[in-house]
Amino acid sequence: MTVALVGLAVSGCGTSQPSPGHEVRAPVARAPASAPPGDTAMLAAGNATFAGRLLDLLSRTQPTIALSPFSISDVLAMAYAGAQGQTTSQMATALDFRLPADRLHPAFNALNLSLAAINRPGATLSVANAMYGQQGMAFRSAFLALLARYYGTGVRTVNFEQAAQAARVQINAWVSLQTHGKIPDLLAPGDVDEATRLVLVNAVYLNAKWQSPFLRSATSLAPFHAPSGTVNVPTMSQTGTFGYRRHTAYSVLELPYVGGRLAFDVLLPDPGRLPALMRQLRDGGLPAAVSGLQGQDVQLQLPKLQLRTRFELSSALGALGMPIAFGDRADFAGIAGPPGELRISSVVHEAFIRVDEAGTEAAAATAAGFSASAAPGPRPIQFLVNRPFVFVLRDTITNAILFTGTVSRP
Repeated sequence: MTVALVGLAVSGCGTSQPSPGHEVRAPVARAPASAPPGDTAMLAAGNATFAGRLLDLLSRTQPTIALSPFSISDVLAMAYAGAQGQTTSQMATALDFRLPADRLHPAFNALNLSLAAINRPGATLSVANAMYGQQGMAFRSAFLALLARYYGTGVRTVNFEQAAQAARVQINAWVSLQTHGKIPDLLAPGDVDEATRLVLVNAVYLNAKWQSPFLRSATSLAPFHAPSGTVNVPTMSQTGTFGYRRHTAYSVLELPYVGGRLAFDVLLPDPGRLPALMRQLRDGGLPAAVSGLQGQDVQLQLPKLQLRTRFELSSALGALGMPIAFGDRADFAGIAGPPGELRISSVVHEAFIRVDEAGTEAAAATAAGFSASAAPGPRPIQFLVNRPFVFVLRDTITNAILFTGTVSRP
């Protein structure tokens, strides 16, 4: 599960909106999936590059993390829809948006609707967006129409000026509902205040069973060589045929989920080579890392995982190339007000993932706030995940990176 949130703040007020807590009827219906396949492929490729860059940056200070680059990109794309001038170009650079705006937003819509087709018994995936706006704020009609058409959300009115904490509780309740209670408190008390004017939120929830489950009776304690020393951790085992590829300094193994569209890839570097792998992912090597896998008989040992990480991403996104969006020179006049009135005040992201014998449950949320100012061999390959590794949970059809992370100690 992951949630991402973008918060923005503004100093002025405009024409009134309906009463707090009510969702304004979307000005247009959500569009059908109409983007060319090449556009969704380009969107997914850019997101994979962004994923590698962000993962490398965040893992330098927190070596065990989980995050959803898809959730972060999705919510920031909504903010991007209202950006202008240099704010737009910097956001496109940081997020690796390779399509012009008139093709980018339809591509996000098509990708989101394609992911909905994954749902079946044993595989649940949901993606939801929401917009919470200040009562009385005059949002641009074109911005509201675009969010309704391509992101499936109207605006829920709240009163940040006079009841910021009540608004926070309402947003957290929506996130908790969308993530089946796995992320109940995305926003802390200081994440929104009386200067907040708009919060955009994306939530992703996944619950999928392995195509070939592990036997619980085969799970036992096994050594994991963490940077701080060797520890014994619950480790799952099975022998079977998996997608596998040996690269120069690391190996990749893929575990499919029920239905075949979702997959969990483990990138296992040779001892001492994790920094080299992270540099490769930072430089856009993630798509190549998980391509060209061939079926091999593998003896697999994989630690059970339960990770929860939370980030405020403003500094990281600034370092990736979009600092203007967070300062007084930000231009979100396409959302409301004149240039310089709205800026992104926070980008909060929380992700939860659990990997066990049956499969994977994961959730994420991101919120953004704006404020004023090959053939099997004769014997199985051993794939022993007993040292730091990288994981990628992706859609094998679109190659959308739904979750990724690094594990230095399970």
